[in-house]
Amino acid sequence: MEGMAGIVHLQQVMRGMPEYERSCRLMTAETNAAVAGARRAGATRIVVNDSHGDMRNFLLDELDEGIEIITGADKPYSMGAGLDPTFEVAFFVGYHASVGRERAIMDHTYGGRTVYALRINGREQSEATLNAALAGSFGVRTALITGDQATIDEAATELPGIEGVVVKEALGRQAARSLHPVEACRRIEAGAYRAYGEQAGRPLYQPKGPFLLEIDWMNASMADLCVQLPEVERAGGRTIRYRTPDFQACYRMLLALLVMATPAAYQYPRP
Repeated sequence: MEGMAGIVHLQQVMRGMPEYERSCRLMTAETNAAVAGARRAGATRIVVNDSHGDMRNFLLDELDEGIEIITGADKPYSMGAGLDPTFEVAFFVGYHASVGRERAIMDHTYGGRTVYALRINGREQSEATLNAALAGSFGVRTALITGDQATIDEAATELPGIEGVVVKEALGRQAARSLHPVEACRRIEAGAYRAYGEQAGRPLYQPKGPFLLEIDWMNASMADLCVQLPEVERAGGRTIRYRTPDFQACYRMLLALLVMATPAAYQYPRP
């Protein structure tokens, strides 16, 4: 949701805040635009996975009636739920940049209140690279990403050949110059059409194992909780490590560690 046109502030993406329902409408519209472009290029089966917050954000009755929808949290592979080798491509709509990225709207990597930095084999990761690698483990290409300029630049570096659609440019972490939502949808539909139609040239992202997952948490209490798992090592006051030859296991461990660390997170104050 953070990568949708016009969305710049935390209060716009939090359930219970006055602007949240409007953001759900924007998210639904941009998703429909990506669906329309893919279908126009020849896609026949499309599964949409709600991947923001509690993962119950879409206005279901306004989604394209031809899609299948995965909704709700605590599901296998989280943002990658539903992936399997029968799919041709994955689209990432409304994405944001990795934690610590300059001039990026609401930058974070999976855990906005927990993750200070996240690396695999020494390379900083974004949600785009993590989910592209998960898709690649099933043999699925990552064809499209939409979001702010920083997000698209980051994805183009790590996933060369991906179709990127810029819908806004950050002026700070919570301010941007944005396309009008209608124009953003037009560009997303066109980008999705190109992404699907030229899928052979899109990245099949399959990093080579073995994998060393390193997470720097926001505070040391989170590391205290995570090292209760015998396969997780302490690498510093707030840093943990996990080693595995299999990327899907790496991804699943990341999700488990996020659950373990969250009770030690500082809560956002109510506005």
